[in-house]
This record gives sequence, structure tokens and C-alpha cells, in this order.
Amino acid sequence: MDEGVKEKFIGAVLGAAVGDALGKSVEDITEEEVFEFYGDRIRDFVTPHPSSPAYGQLPEETSDETTIFRLLLESLVEKKALDVRDFLNRLMEWYDREEMHRYPDPMLLTAIDLLSRGINPSTHGLTSFSVEGILRSVALGLYHYYNPELAAEGSKVVSLLTHRSDVISDASAILGALIAHLVRGDFYLEDFREKLRLIETLKDYAKEEKHKKILDRVAELLMESADLETAINTLGNGTFAFEAFPLALYIFLSNVENPEEALFQAVNSYGEFGGDTDAIGFLVGAMLGAYYGEEAIPYHLRENVENSQKLRELAERLYEVVEKQVGFSQ
Repeated sequence: MDEGVKEKFIGAVLGAAVGDALGKSVEDITEEEVFEFYGDRIRDFVTPHPSSPAYGQLPEETSDETTIFRLLLESLVEKKALDVRDFLNRLMEWYDREEMHRYPDPMLLTAIDLLSRGINPSTHGLTSFSVEGILRSVALGLYHYYNPELAAEGSKVVSLLTHRSDVISDASAILGALIAHLVRGDFYLEDFREKLRLIETLKDYAKEEKHKKILDRVAELLMESADLETAINTLGNGTFAFEAFPLALYIFLSNVENPEEALFQAVNSYGEFGGDTDAIGFLVGAMLGAYYGEEAIPYHLRENVENSQKLRELAERLYEVVEKQVGFSQ
């Protein structure tokens, strides 16, 4: 068994949860409001800002974004396969337990409701472009890490189940493939040329030219050594998948030699008007963990995030499932 890969599984899962928990406290809050309330950018679990949708949660608690991710991890571990029906059943059980909800994506709830009644969301014209629909792709990037193409296809399946659009199709495929490539160590990202090569590779997983051009913008920002404010103004930082995801990719790649700074930039990516900081934090945390392993995530954060031990166990079990399957196929 490859302990290095196992560490990356754990790192990706815990990193995603940590980024979500940190970022949820300042989601949709402006830079001015953050500094006025906290005195500086956040660097630890903090009480959610009174104007945040997470207000009332504990500092270390995660949002529904991590919950949906966890449900898919549990399905993969227990079924030892991508079982879409089982994942949907878990979503429906969660949907029925409203006491567990933490400001869920309304489009997600609508899609689950329709699917539970045997109705195809597409026939009702239900389309979604929210980054929340692609975050679960991290699980498929891990599950199919040995084959980035499979990771991309599996990611589309689980994301398009509830969030249907060409935006979600491309963004989920790129994210799943990215996580697989990072776990495999296919790119030495401390070398600037390798960062650009990675971006060119990721473009192969997108069908729409407009989405490939957004990845080109990420490369241009890297060549300009743009600061966070410039990146936010260029790419956006909202819930639209091709704002939050490209910004997360830029933050990760531009700070790849300083993982802690990457994480803190991600969860403080609110800009002048507020942003989807929990999703951006989730993405960057997952990327850091998938590339470096759990040591990329500050110890006190990964140990104290909500359900830390449960998430660690899921990551370890998923790794064992995957390694057995890969071993049997060789």
C-alpha cells in the first residue's frame, strides 16, 4: 500500500472540510465588514459573522457542502462502487431530515424533490450553474485517481444528478481530473512551466471553448503574478462554478509553495462585495491535501474541524477500497 497516496486521500477530505468550515463564517461578507468585525482576515475557526448565512453555527462546523460530500464518500465506501441510486437515496434521506440542513442550495433541494418523485429535473427546465454542484467531484477524483479520464466522467455523473448544465458538466469533469492528477503527482507544480502544463491538460476535459478560455485567464494571471484582488476582479468569486472554481485554482497554483497562505487566501476571498468563500475554501483545501497530503493543512484545524475523525476514517477506508480494486485489475 502506498502510504503517500493514503495521506493524500486524508488530506483532500480533511482539507475540503477545513476550507468549508473556515470560509462559511465570512460567506457573502465584504472585506470592510470582515475587518470591522474580526479586526483582520480570518486565520482560524471563528464565530460566523451575523450577516453570514452560517450565523448560528459553531466555528468548527461545516456547511451542507461538506455533508453532501460526506454522503458520497460513505456511498463509495459501503458500495465499493459508484452507485448513483444509493447516493440519491442518501440525498433523499438527508432532504427529509430538515433539522440537519444548514442553508442548503435551493436548487439542490428542488432537484432532490423532483427526483424523489421520479421526475427528471431537466423536463422541468431546472438548470443550475452553482459551484455547490461540483464539490462532490473531489470524491470521484480520489476514487478514480489512477485514471483521470474516469475521474472526469464519474464526476459528471454525480454532479449532473442534481445540477444540470454545460457549466456543471465541464467544471465537474475538470475538478475530478485535477484531483486525480494531483494525487498521482503528475505535475511538479513548484516549477512554473508545470503549472501552465497542468492548465493545458485540464482544458482537455472541457467541451465548451468558453470554459477553456477561462482556464487561459488563470494562466495569464499566473504569468502576471497577479495579487488576490486582481484575480477576484478578473475571474469573479461568486457561486457561479466558473467563477469560484477558476479562482480556487489560481489561489492554489499561485501559492503552491506556501499551502497555509493558499488556504487563508481562499477563505478570505470575499473581495469588496463578498464571495462564496466556503466553496472556494473547500476547493483549495481539497487541492492542497490532494497534492501534499494532510500535512498541508494546519494540524489544529484538521484535528478540530467538525467530524474530523469520521472524515479521516472515510478517507482511509476509501483508499483501501480503491487500492484493492486497482490491485485486482493489475
